[in-house]
Amino acid sequence: MGQCPRPTCPSSATERFSLAQTLQAAARGLDTDRLRPVTPSDTGLACQPRTLLTLLAYCYASQIYSSADVEAVLRSDANFRSLCRDRFPDARLIRRFRRENRDALEACLEAALRFMAEQKVAQGLITRVSEARIAEEARRRIIMAMFTDSMELDKDHTSDTPVDLCYLIAKDGPRGH
Repeated sequence: MGQCPRPTCPSSATERFSLAQTLQAAARGLDTDRLRPVTPSDTGLACQPRTLLTLLAYCYASQIYSSADVEAVLRSDANFRSLCRDRFPDARLIRRFRRENRDALEACLEAALRFMAEQKVAQGLITRVSEARIAEEARRRIIMAMFTDSMELDKDHTSDTPVDLCYLIAKDGPRGH
């Protein structure tokens, strides 16, 4: 897994990068061939690969995992809606982007988590940044997003009618034997 390039360190203590700036620099630093578009290029700014990459990595770093929740955050942000002329990704497109660009998303999420860990070091909350732990946490957060979405999709496609599992097993018999 290649890392996203780190932004240049600030020259003074008063100059600080924000999480958003860190993610923007990480997304810009990725080779174009690492990104797979999921919409036509004329769809709009919000659906462009680098924009989606930055938005998703920011949400996952902020522990917003559900694609429906990500969509809701985008819809509720008046500045974002205005910038993107009310054309932004829905939950289905977000899931597809994550699936098609998982490696790039993981690399940018690592940049975000590294930034957050370095802030904790500066605050004295932790003593060092573990690259292995950052990579593991980035993978865990993407898996958490996939799991959350699968639970929401499962909930939407199941019936509220109780099912007697013993009846189903007895009726169909055990499978795979």
